[in-house]
Formats: sequence, C-alpha cells, structure tokens
Amino acid sequence: MHIFSKISSSALALCLALMMAACSGEDGSDGVSGVNGKDGVSGTDGKNGKDGKDGKDAAEVNVDSLAQVLREEITGTLWDSLYAEPYVDTVYKILFDNAYGTSWMDSTRQALIDSLKHADYDSLYQSLFDSVYNDIYYQNIIRTMDAYIWTSKENIYGAFANQYPLMYKDFVGTDGKPYPVPLSVKVRNMCDKNNAKVPCRWKKVMLKTWITGFTDTATVTDIANPDTSVILAPSYKFNNAALLAVTSPIATQFQIRVYALENDREILFYSSSKPTTIHPMQVNGGELVGLKNRELWKTVWVTPAMDSIDNILNDLKKKLPGGTVKVYQLYSDDTSILQSSRRVAKAVFEILQARGIAYVQNNGVGSPSQKVNYPIEVLRSRDGLCIETTHLFASIFEALGMQPVIVEIPGHAFVGWRTDRNSNIVDFLETTMIANKNATFTEALNKGNSTFDAEKEAGNFDTGVSSFVDVEQTRIFGVRPNDIP
Repeated sequence: MHIFSKISSSALALCLALMMAACSGEDGSDGVSGVNGKDGVSGTDGKNGKDGKDGKDAAEVNVDSLAQVLREEITGTLWDSLYAEPYVDTVYKILFDNAYGTSWMDSTRQALIDSLKHADYDSLYQSLFDSVYNDIYYQNIIRTMDAYIWTSKENIYGAFANQYPLMYKDFVGTDGKPYPVPLSVKVRNMCDKNNAKVPCRWKKVMLKTWITGFTDTATVTDIANPDTSVILAPSYKFNNAALLAVTSPIATQFQIRVYALENDREILFYSSSKPTTIHPMQVNGGELVGLKNRELWKTVWVTPAMDSIDNILNDLKKKLPGGTVKVYQLYSDDTSILQSSRRVAKAVFEILQARGIAYVQNNGVGSPSQKVNYPIEVLRSRDGLCIETTHLFASIFEALGMQPVIVEIPGHAFVGWRTDRNSNIVDFLETTMIANKNATFTEALNKGNSTFDAEKEAGNFDTGVSSFVDVEQTRIFGVRPNDIP
C-alpha cells in the first residue's frame, strides 16, 4: 500500500492548510469565530455568543465552494503523483482486485458451470460452430467452389412433368453434350492442384431445388474433385393436384441452392432462380427436338383407374352373356377368342355410344401444341376429338385387362386391341363413330381395319409417318398414367 500512504499524508497536509484558510476570521464577520477567533463559536464579542445567538443567525458557510476546492486540490495532487511515479499498474491491480475479487470470480465460475449442467450440448456446439468456425469454412468454400445453371427447361408440360426422369434419360442436346431435363447445375471445384501452398481436396456438394407450389424439394449430392466439374441433375416430383389446377400457362421459377457439406454442415455457396412456364396437363406439348420415341409418352392420357370406370364395368356386365366380363376367354356362343374379344369391344362401343359423346373440336388453352382432354373429362363433357375418344377406349380396354394399341396417322387417331393375349392379330376401331347414334359396331370395326391396312400398305409405319403404340409395352418401359380424378 505504498501509494496510499504517500497520498494520505499529502491530502492531510492539504486539508489542514485549507481549514486554516477557510475555517477562521479576524473579526467574526463570518459568524463562526469571535474577535480573536479563540472560541470559534460565539458572536460579535466572541465571549458568550449571546449577541449572535450562538452564531445561528449569522451568515452560513458556502459548502459547495469548499467541496470544489477540495476536489480540485486532492485530484490534482493524486494525478501529479501518478504521473510522477509508475504507479498506474499498481492502482489498476488494486482496483481490479477490489472490484473483481476471488470470491466474485469463484461465484461467476460456479454460475457458468451450473448453467452448462443444464445446457443442450448440441445447441451449444451449434452456437460455438456458428460463431467460431462458420466464417472460416465459408471463406474457404467461396474461394474454391463455384456453380452455375447448366440446363433449364423453359416450358414444362404438366402431362409429362412426372415422366421427365425417364423421358429424358441420357438425352443429348444438339451440341452433343448431356442435356438433363428439366434442370441441371454445374459445380466446379476450382482448387488448383499445382499450388502446394493451398491444401487441395475433394468436396462433397449438394443441390436443393424446387418450384414453389408445384414440387417438393429435390435433392442430389455428388463429389467434386479438385480442378474438376460435376453436373447435378435432380428428379422433381410434381404435385398433380397443382398441375391439374393450371388452366392456362403460368410463369414461375426454379429455386436453386448449392451447398458444400463440411463437418456435417451445409454451407451455402450458390443461390439462384431461373424462369420457367408451367402448361396445363391437357396440353400435348412440344418437347425438345431429338427426343426419341416421343409417341410412347402419349399413353399418359390412357387412364384405366379413372373415375366412372366402375360404372362402365357394371354396364358391361348387363350387356354380356351371364352378366360376366370375359377377357381373352371364350363365351359359350362364340367359336373363337377373336369373336369373344369383339363381343366385349362391341359392348364398350354401344355403352359409350349411348352416352351421346359428340365429336367436337376443343378451344385450346393458350399453350402451343394440341389440347387433349383426359377420358374422364370426355365422359363429363360428352364430347371429344378422335385422339380423346381413342384414349377413352384404350383406358377401358386396359382396365378390363385387354391389350390396347393406339394408331396415329396424319391428322387422325383410332384404337386397336390384340384379339387374344399377346396375339399378333389386332382389330382396329374408328372411335369417332360413337358420335353417330345410327352407326354400328361392325361399321366402325371395318372402318378402323381398312384405315390401318391402307397405312400399312403405303409403308407409313416403316417411314414413321404413322405410329403404332402398344400401351402394355409402354407400361413395361415405365410410362405411367397421369393420376386424373
């Protein structure tokens, strides 16, 4: 306590001097002392204080002025002594010890330990990581990793949206490079392997992407090796209910986020969006040029699980012998499976003819290519194009267990079916004739068979002018019906 003994002696001397100057008077005019200042308590005569009533009615001391003098003199002397000698560290230590003593430190330490005993350690680790390591990892990632949109489909057709992973599998663009659909992102690990000063290693990367309101979040991960690139192409799962609600083209966006996976953390290093347009599920859209086997995908309109199929089956039972629907089985009145198959097809024709389905052109939905309503929509509206009534027949045949085929020729379409299971003999039917209440099944059958024979003789199936699509084979390939309630 060397510093305080020195300060105390100086302050004491100062105070005595001040008291001598400010606490006495020669004539007692200050109301504190008498004439000779001996008693310091009486009035004008300084003897008994009677005239001044013990000094109570005399002028008072100016305490504020006295305090100001004391403050200035004491603090001035203190700082002079501190400047004069190297006592600053000692003063700081004394102040610290007094303010933050051992007991305080112990209590603080114990309080921290008590709080940690009840802490969520996973949360604590997360907080420590975010505050200490996140910036370090992030700076490292953005210095070495980069990404950009490699491909994106400007038009998404609802009819095929959930078919894209198979539809465009191994698809190659016009430049001869892979062209994933509907979107892909190229990620680059720009770490220079030739720079010995910078550690260079592979990175695990992850793409998250979605179309708000239409898809779930699609995720794909891969490894990006040093000084190489990798293409991330996710498979989207589209919400059919959202697609069905689209009645005209809707402009929307792909949302894209790319992360590096470090120490079990997702570190975002690329964020972007890309415009696209969603078209109604009724549009047979113009997919990319060069897409192989495009005709296969039209069987998404063949929907054997549609509403009303049970009602149609019940009506069939009423029209067939014994109230039984036999598929590729012989009815007792027939001499061949071919005859029995025609009997079932005839019953379907007559049931749909009785529904009064008219042949009417549709109005489109504002999208390029042709609008094609689904079979359930044809039944509800009671009108349909040739391709729509063809899909309707094919849907019923598939629901029954028959093997339908779809024939498309320039400007027209009609349905067929294998006359026996896996048979090479196929019957064809002109489906639009259900719009004529006077037309017979036999007339529609003859029309369909003659049209097919003419196309075959012209070689149009060989040249690709006309197409013949086996619905069952497309199912084996992976084409699924659209879920239309």
